Amino acid sequence: MAVLPSPSNTSEPQAQGFEANLDDLFLRFAVGPGRQMQINTAPLQAQAIQTSETPEDFQQEFGQIYSRTDFSGGSGLDKAHKRNASEMDFSRFWDSSGVDVFSGKAVGQEYKVSLLNSTEEVTSSTETNLYMEQLDGTIFFADGAVLKKIATPLTGSTATDGTPSAGNDITGLAIMGNQLFIVANGVIYQRTGAGSYGSGYNSDNTYSRLWAAKGRLIASDTSGVLYEIEPSSASAGADTTIHSLRTGRNWTDVCDAGAVVLATADDGYIYSLADESSNLTLKGQTFIEGEVPNAIDAAQGLIFYGTYENTASGKIGRLYRAEITNANSLYVLVNAQLIKQWGDGTTTLDQAPYSIISTRDSIYTGIKDTASKTNLWRYYLPTGGIARDLEFAEGGIVKGLTVFSDKLFATVSGGGIYRETSNYVSSGYIITALADFFTSEKKQWVGAKLNTQDISSGTVQLSTSTIATDINDSSSSTWQSQVVINSGTGGEEEVMSLVDGRWIAGKIDISTDDQAQSPGLLSFAIRGFQLVNDLVVDIPVNISDQIERPFRKRIKVNGQGELVYQAIRNKEGKNVQLEIYRPDTLLRGIIENVSSPIEEISPRGSVTTYCLVRFRGSKVIQISTAGEGLGIALLGSGRLG
Repeated sequence: MAVLPSPSNTSEPQAQGFEANLDDLFLRFAVGPGRQMQINTAPLQAQAIQTSETPEDFQQEFGQIYSRTDFSGGSGLDKAHKRNASEMDFSRFWDSSGVDVFSGKAVGQEYKVSLLNSTEEVTSSTETNLYMEQLDGTIFFADGAVLKKIATPLTGSTATDGTPSAGNDITGLAIMGNQLFIVANGVIYQRTGAGSYGSGYNSDNTYSRLWAAKGRLIASDTSGVLYEIEPSSASAGADTTIHSLRTGRNWTDVCDAGAVVLATADDGYIYSLADESSNLTLKGQTFIEGEVPNAIDAAQGLIFYGTYENTASGKIGRLYRAEITNANSLYVLVNAQLIKQWGDGTTTLDQAPYSIISTRDSIYTGIKDTASKTNLWRYYLPTGGIARDLEFAEGGIVKGLTVFSDKLFATVSGGGIYRETSNYVSSGYIITALADFFTSEKKQWVGAKLNTQDISSGTVQLSTSTIATDINDSSSSTWQSQVVINSGTGGEEEVMSLVDGRWIAGKIDISTDDQAQSPGLLSFAIRGFQLVNDLVVDIPVNISDQIERPFRKRIKVNGQGELVYQAIRNKEGKNVQLEIYRPDTLLRGIIENVSSPIEEISPRGSVTTYCLVRFRGSKVIQISTAGEGLGIALLGSGRLG
């Protein structure tokens, strides 16, 4: 009767003619002319990458290529190769500073990364109430109790406009129509000319903040009440209560969101205010659990709001994108998505967004990145990517933002007012996501390439690191320079310094010697291949009913071959251990493939039935343990195919 040969019924397998043990299934080989057992290393050439998943990572003649020709997907991607990758991941990276990844694709032109424009301080200030508005080509901003202006924003200096309320700080500015309104000492003033401010709106309320939306002047007071102000009247009581917060709460920002006016408050709600009977009326509210909504704006049908979370140390800042919907005549925010978080609660920094501004293609907010540096962050509407933008050499809260002639202006609390120049910063960098080609195996990284615009002034340099944490440290000493281009366009692959590791990340530094021009980065590429430790074993296995044994008469057991064959087939694709007696080899891995039975008739007329079995795995280390009484011990674990 046919039985599977195993340790339970076979005491001396080699004496019985067995030549291998597959998970306690003894095997006889069918070695003959043209069918030898072969043990080979796995080929260096990696398996082809699915281009539907990774369109820019493709197989070449030798190794695999990690490359990028577009970075407009924005920052925040830590791993380049993820099974659940989105389409935009193929144009994303980890981090950047001083480089513009969004503006380099003009119609009909090649995409490029260039340096950002520099900024300059127009005037310094130690004040913290630096609210800013723009009216008729003049930029106005509060500086303590003084209203100041820049009449020629691109080149001019600041001048004093006047003091609406002597000795009392300005706490809000708003533009409605062609009029500038100022709130100071609880009173709202209308600017009628340089140094001239009309009589205040002298109600019984003490106003603290001021906004304009939908042709309406909106103010809050120190007791948490939101009002609509009638600017055509200076009489007492010329305001209408919109909504009152509970005691101790305050309004933080207001914006026009199309169908409604949205107002944020530090009670955690975003309130929807709709026009009803010619008055703004509360028509819905959205609760932001655990966070304080602090700034808000709308663009292209989307709502963008900034929040902060108080921690024992500082403030964690977050920027969200959401949509507004009308549900049962109530307007609420839905489909909220976190765009970016700043801080983790381990520092004392206040990293909350306090001001948001929208342009035709972008959303900007300011974040205090370090104690001595503040950055604008840009969310690019066409791609949904976010990255650092302009930098200010002052660590503070951005209180005001405006755009004049495509140049950004910002006020930094405790620092002053800054403007974007037409020159470039001297240097910047971009750090790529970590690449590993979907496998944890160690790779040999052998070549790198940069493509640039024709460089006449400046340098583009590619450095690499195989240490995953280096993507968080642009100044790490373990970044190794691989390619440097300071003239021409590059494009030639260069042999890399000898590096190996699971991961590879690139840091591309761009610098200029002439800040009137910037080098342009077009693409980068890094070549690598997997370090081979796997073995591929091809075995012709005897699955005949005729059983041959050394020095013994051949016997026939009906069904024996089929029984062994099906047992092998059942192990296909599964993790197994393979022990080959000669040469003495122990491996762990998988049965990759089992052929259909093959019959071969010898010249003498005998029939041999065999199948071809392919095993892929790693050799198990065998160490002698003499003296322990255990014979041979098996240490280590092999990779599974």
